[in-house]
Amino acid sequence: MAAGPDSAGSNSHIPDDILFFQILILLPVKCLVRFQSVCKSWRTTILSTYFIRCHLEHSRTRLSMVVVPRKYQKDYRKVGIQGVNFYSFQPGQSKVAELILGKRCPGGIPMFTIPLHCDGLILIPCLTGRMFVCNPATREFVELPQGSHNVAGDHRVAFGVDPCTGKYKVARHFFRSYADTPQADGEGTVLEYSAGHEILTIGDEADAWKWKATVDPPYAINARTPICVPGFFYWSALHSVTGHGINKVSSHVILRFSLHDETFTVHPNPPCSGFLRNNDTLCQLGGKLCYVECSSPWDVEIWLAEDGPNLAWLRHCCIRLPMPRLLNVFACASGDRNKIFLSIDAFRLLRCDLRDGSLEEIIDMARELLYDHRNGTKFRTGFVPVAHYMVPCVESLLRIRPW
Repeated sequence: MAAGPDSAGSNSHIPDDILFFQILILLPVKCLVRFQSVCKSWRTTILSTYFIRCHLEHSRTRLSMVVVPRKYQKDYRKVGIQGVNFYSFQPGQSKVAELILGKRCPGGIPMFTIPLHCDGLILIPCLTGRMFVCNPATREFVELPQGSHNVAGDHRVAFGVDPCTGKYKVARHFFRSYADTPQADGEGTVLEYSAGHEILTIGDEADAWKWKATVDPPYAINARTPICVPGFFYWSALHSVTGHGINKVSSHVILRFSLHDETFTVHPNPPCSGFLRNNDTLCQLGGKLCYVECSSPWDVEIWLAEDGPNLAWLRHCCIRLPMPRLLNVFACASGDRNKIFLSIDAFRLLRCDLRDGSLEEIIDMARELLYDHRNGTKFRTGFVPVAHYMVPCVESLLRIRPW
């Protein structure tokens, strides 16, 4: 007679350590969610911190892509969409993006910028300051508490994990005051501001889900998407301004915020540029900070910062685009450590070989990518102005809210 579910413990024909950590650990999250109802012991093990961590480590070998499309709108302060959709996409293998999860929110969701990912959790940062964290695999979707008031109109947040504690952290900067005051002699302006920085822990501890002030940043942080590498958040910041009018020159630095001791250190931009241009971007590739310089609509340089207490920048490769970019070129990790994806203006997707800078055209996401809701609804965005944000993602059982 076959063993029943309740015999999954010591009387099972398959020892528990083999059943859970060599067999079930290979399954996708949707199967493990169903198997929680087999019996109490299965549920306890699958929801244990140890099993979740082991499953996550195994999932890291199966990196996939999630596409989060977002319509453009002129006024980011207005509610842009009624919700947000997450699609699974295998670039280079398919031209279909299948819906994983669609979430609708009462009152809608304001326009958001580049989604941030960490260990299967995706953070949606809205330009108005609202933030949402989602685990598409478990279908959990949570709005974070509002942070301190920001007198500036544009908001950015950072998201990552502290490897020392295993805790997931969200950080945000804000301005208590901000004024660009004309000098008495009429020669330029003086920037006067008071800036703050705070951090929130996702978890079940007593101090979780509350914004906690850190030391103030030493310079005014720019409204640009920050980057997380293990243990650190990297922000672009305004160091100084000289001249005025058309002769006004800004100097930028990079602020590294340590998740361990919650302090800032100041580091230079790469030698290619003393300031982060509107067309340049920061990203994370292979656990390293990456600077994508777009010196012209056709030319891209990839700079990587070497590990260590100081950022030692090395130019990795130079790329000539097959078509000009209008705004930005976004870099995204792929499953191959020698190759990355380049998204031109968040709709034209290329794959770049970092060894020689060669390019392979993957897809025009506006005209060729088919969004499939798996209920008969299929569409392409076509000429509708949409940013197709692509996020490298792994499946995870991680909970956002405690049980």
